Amino acid sequence: GYCNAGEAHCAMHDGTPLISPGDKNSDGGDSFWKPLSLLLRRPFFSVFQPFADPSGSLESVKSGLTIIFLGGSAIGICMPKNLELPGALYRLFSSAIGYIYFLAWSVSFYPQIISNYKQKSTEGLSNDFSVINLVGYMCYTLYTASFYWSKSIEEEYQQRHGPDAKITVQSNDVAFAVHALVLSFVWIAQIYYYRGFERQSLSFLIRFLIIAIFLICSLFALLVIFQIGHFEWIDFMYLLSFFKVMITVSKYLPQVLLNAKRKSTEGWSVWTVTLDITGGILSLLQLAFDSMAMKDWTGVTGNLAKLALSFVTIFFDIIFLVQHYVLYH
Repeated sequence: GYCNAGEAHCAMHDGTPLISPGDKNSDGGDSFWKPLSLLLRRPFFSVFQPFADPSGSLESVKSGLTIIFLGGSAIGICMPKNLELPGALYRLFSSAIGYIYFLAWSVSFYPQIISNYKQKSTEGLSNDFSVINLVGYMCYTLYTASFYWSKSIEEEYQQRHGPDAKITVQSNDVAFAVHALVLSFVWIAQIYYYRGFERQSLSFLIRFLIIAIFLICSLFALLVIFQIGHFEWIDFMYLLSFFKVMITVSKYLPQVLLNAKRKSTEGWSVWTVTLDITGGILSLLQLAFDSMAMKDWTGVTGNLAKLALSFVTIFFDIIFLVQHYVLYH
């Protein structure tokens, strides 16, 4: 056999590999498990490869969105359907749309997390954006979970919109909100770990906004608990949804301004926006189609948070796309 100095493995003259003295599992176990693990990991990483492209090339966008649409449709087929919707076929269609935008919005968090990890830095990501984003998803998670699970909220909703009015918050809305909240915590953890708060402190406006939201929510909750005025818990949930919409508007501005100041979008993943705008359009379509199918447009007026979030998301995402592909390309 032969060995090259510095190489970990040797081979016989016929090419048969030898196990070097320092190798683990000299019984040959590695020769089976290592190729198997590589075989299993290759398709996993190939699925996520388009989302790791920081340039957002046309080819990677097409591949990535195809994965999102196929994956979301598959999840929508498997998940429970909204029995309030007419017809089994339409329920399937609505569920597919819902989980495509759920997947698009959910995956939109990962490219930035991957980018931060690869760079070992959060430079290019606005701390104001990340922190206020976390507060917004706290509000949105409470809002969607309450509208989806709470019987008392459902009763209060029907008292206002009629006994036949149906809440249009779907299971995919709740799943997205919870998932987004968890990943927003991950963003903050990365900023802390990579010492992003040392390089970029929170602005006075964001600090003031967070304190104001906390105080207003606390005061409003006390009004409901002690039955002061005619406020109910559904009003508190509407307040949370209002704050989520307000935060969505305010959270995008720091990132827009940071990109403009740096004359660059480097360090900030364009995939976050590409998936965000995909989810915003599909969220709007699901809300409109469901209300049309049930012939009940109170589904729109009773879920103004979802409507407003879709429009705000689409508006700012267009600005981000222009910054990335046109202004600072």
